[in-house]
Amino acid sequence: MRLFIIVLSVFIHVQLRAQIGMGEWRFHVNTSKAIDVVASDELVYCALENGVLQFDPESKEYGLATAVNGLSDIRPSNLYWLENCRELVIGYENGNLDFLKGIDVINLPALKLASIPNSKRINKFSYYQDYLYAATDFAVIKIDVVKKEIKDTYYPTNGLSPIMDIYFSGDSIYALSASKLYHGLLTNPALPDQSQWQEDDRLPELSGNLSYTHVKPFGGKLLYLQQNTAFGSDTLFAYENGNRSVIFGDASSVQINSFTIQDDLLLINNEGSILVYNNAFSLDSSYSAANFGTWFSVKQSIYGPKGLWSADNEKGLVYYPNQFDFQPVSARGTRNSYFYSMDWQEGKLAIGSGYLLDKLPAFSKNGIHFFEKEGEEEKWRFRDVYETSCWDGLNVWDMLDVSINPKNPTEYAVSTYSEVPVTVFKGDSCETFTDANSTLEKTAIGNGWSLVSDVCYDDKGNLWCLNGYSEMPLNVRLASDGSWQNFDLGAAAKNKYTKKMVIDFDGNIWCATYNSGLFGYSYGESISDISDDNRINLQTGENAGNLPSENVTAIAVDFDGELWIGTDAGFAILYNASNVFSAGAGNFDAQRVKVTFEGNVEYVLGSTHITDIEVDGGNRKWVGTATSGIILLSSDGSDILAQYTTENSPLISNVIFDLKLDHNTGELFIITDKGLVSFRTNSSYEDPSYESAKVFPNPVRPGYSGPITIQGIRYNSDVKITDAAGNLVYKTTSNGGTATWDGNNLEGKPVSSGVYFIWTAQNEGKGEKVGKVAIVR
Repeated sequence: MRLFIIVLSVFIHVQLRAQIGMGEWRFHVNTSKAIDVVASDELVYCALENGVLQFDPESKEYGLATAVNGLSDIRPSNLYWLENCRELVIGYENGNLDFLKGIDVINLPALKLASIPNSKRINKFSYYQDYLYAATDFAVIKIDVVKKEIKDTYYPTNGLSPIMDIYFSGDSIYALSASKLYHGLLTNPALPDQSQWQEDDRLPELSGNLSYTHVKPFGGKLLYLQQNTAFGSDTLFAYENGNRSVIFGDASSVQINSFTIQDDLLLINNEGSILVYNNAFSLDSSYSAANFGTWFSVKQSIYGPKGLWSADNEKGLVYYPNQFDFQPVSARGTRNSYFYSMDWQEGKLAIGSGYLLDKLPAFSKNGIHFFEKEGEEEKWRFRDVYETSCWDGLNVWDMLDVSINPKNPTEYAVSTYSEVPVTVFKGDSCETFTDANSTLEKTAIGNGWSLVSDVCYDDKGNLWCLNGYSEMPLNVRLASDGSWQNFDLGAAAKNKYTKKMVIDFDGNIWCATYNSGLFGYSYGESISDISDDNRINLQTGENAGNLPSENVTAIAVDFDGELWIGTDAGFAILYNASNVFSAGAGNFDAQRVKVTFEGNVEYVLGSTHITDIEVDGGNRKWVGTATSGIILLSSDGSDILAQYTTENSPLISNVIFDLKLDHNTGELFIITDKGLVSFRTNSSYEDPSYESAKVFPNPVRPGYSGPITIQGIRYNSDVKITDAAGNLVYKTTSNGGTATWDGNNLEGKPVSSGVYFIWTAQNEGKGEKVGKVAIVR
């Protein structure tokens, strides 16, 4: 057995800060979808899709524990409060186990690491005679909570059917599968053997659309929940002395999610209500959506400090002061856990929350997320498909891309693979565009939909759209009059599956395709005049573009005007990209960066499948990959400066979908196959005026070991640190508009307490004092 102890350094307060510190990570959790809730005397704990919310009802403070800041895994499935030990137990979908006590997390990974072919999901916990029992998708696990070890494993169904719930009576343990109830003697040393378990005939065997999910004794009866795959057809039964009776449901057309036994109360958790019965099975109180004027999707409920709490699948953690009032806990987070592509402009991050199934629509209606600052607070907002007037009654799905207009950040465009391929929002108004009122076309494959895989605003506010599976894939909506125009990219681009698009600093448009290479288009002096337009297609092979692969998966333009092209087989650079439109055959090949390693000449990153490339304020390249996490390259690509993976960083997955930098702060947002995380890099855009210059943390207090950050300075500045007497203590060069100091002197030793002055100059010239920082040792 392996046992890990992790110091959970952030749970309370961290989510209340406006920004994360340099080098820190955060997991952007869906706080609207709650799964489970438990409580101690003072705190309430709520399991979310990607973390655990802790709330103090007295102080109103909350914190989020995630796989980035201390938890051992990503997707909780169940919680349990161990009152005797004062510990929170967190079960995960993959069988992992965490014990949270104070600020310590003790991880028990034995079940997660076990060689078991079936699912190891933890479904329920139950505590009996000093042991914690876990009902999992293959067995019942007996856990010593003191030693933090697995004592035994019982197989009532021989591992072939999930164990949904367990309870204890006398010297027997009862295990509920989806179709049957089993029992065995706890004193039986051979209990791990499936043959030692007996079927319990008090519950009839189920099949077809019916299944069991919960079982518990209450009020002298045995309660069990029978669920039906048909919505609103669930039933809560009671068994007593050979008789079965309906407690709730049956012909009532209700969807029962669970029930909770707490002291002498039965809490029935439904779609739309919580019903509380006493042990005589009389209705004690009712918390109904009809009383609140809004719908509820209650997964679990419990009485805790100050009253009733629920884990709601739409509103997150909810508190009910009485039967006619509810108070969702306002924890900052996303509306759902679907993220596909992003755009950033001046402090606003927009995320398209759709996705595709290979090259086909997923028919997802997950909307659009926005993350931005409002004063000193950061806020998540959400554009709900079902609450958008211009989409009412229309077949719109799969929000694939979103672009914010740099000329007017209140305007943004959304592209989809549906019957409504492009929508433009301006404040509270919106306008949809299809083949009926624009140059956009339906797919050539004849499914009746339109694929717009990418949208980009240029610096004039014109909206460019990449229309896949069409004769004329490149389209533009002019900012001047709202008219549309499309462009011929050549025979090789017709009716092809398109992917990403970028616009370089000269206004040229570059379009990526699947297995047809990269297309470039220059519209000359005027968009409307095609007489001086030029186009180019880069493919594999010398004199044809020399790409590593014709499946182009990423494009980026750096500050030197170079076009970085990522493919599923490595990357290449198109130098002097603006000049290739007039170049002769063989003079527009992309180049691969080579290095010498152990006497061999190799390509940087080899044949790595690249999914995205982002250029930071220091002209360095952040490269997302399909299996190897994130790689940071030097400005020319010849050096690998860092690599972030699940093995060496808080990155939650090595599968990267999209990257986007907040160039004001340097925070890198990362979409993975397991959710959205971000990391504050040591680079940002410059501020030539120094008006936004700041130094943080300041003062530097005892015990702080992170970097001291100087942000809001000129690009590529020399930075010098001096003491009060003017002696040089440290020097470095900024990455864009950001420089960092580790608090050490030129000899690598920590400086003493005092005030230190920070001076900058753009590589040469007279220094300018940016600020000062106080260090307290």
